[in-house]
Amino acid sequence: MKVYLRITLLVFGKASPYLIRGLYRSLTGNKEARINEFLEGTKIWAEDVLKITKTKLIVFNEINVPEKGHMIFLNHVNEMDFPYDCYVIRKPFLANQVIKKALFAYWWMVAMGSQVFDNSKAMSVAISVKNLIEGLKTTSYIVYPEGKNTYSEEILPLKKGMVKIAFDQKIPVFVALKSGVTTYQNYQKGNVVGYMGLGIHDPTDFSSWEEFQTYLHSLMQTKKQELDVMTEAERIKLS
Repeated sequence: MKVYLRITLLVFGKASPYLIRGLYRSLTGNKEARINEFLEGTKIWAEDVLKITKTKLIVFNEINVPEKGHMIFLNHVNEMDFPYDCYVIRKPFLANQVIKKALFAYWWMVAMGSQVFDNSKAMSVAISVKNLIEGLKTTSYIVYPEGKNTYSEEILPLKKGMVKIAFDQKIPVFVALKSGVTTYQNYQKGNVVGYMGLGIHDPTDFSSWEEFQTYLHSLMQTKKQELDVMTEAERIKLS
């Protein structure tokens, strides 16, 4: 809660120049510049979150996020994911409709170029896929393929939806992982959050979306265990 109470203060404080410039870019019709301003503003928020939670963030390998044309599959733990994912990945999100309940967060995410995927009806799914394909011409999107907060370090089964869309539309997937977010439940300070990039994976290398789904889940599970060990070792050093 403390983290989210800081959002309003940041918007009218350190992040306000990005807000103002972003609004100006929006008024002048410069969409790309607007998105960049709001993405930079999320970095300021993330830096503040790192400070108030006394967190050490480690990127264990080079994460070369594709500029455009890719889905970025990332494990989802809880609401604390957002600032760290913005800081490390620096890309807009492909979110579900739940985000609309948080009005300010929804507005900011849309301003930074994110899309909301509406799967309530067949027609809305078709429109959302069309918007996704159009958006991928200029950027890549962060996707949480588990489909919900897991509130754990375990990689849950990947939902059919985004995996099948990637397979059907031949959208390459860049995979990344994070570890350590759940330690906030146990430690007041000395937390370590670690990230690892797992490269690009082409759905055309697989014969079905189910095969692609199984492959991605196995990869994320195996590498997550390795990342957990490295992240915990760094946390112990600080304790």
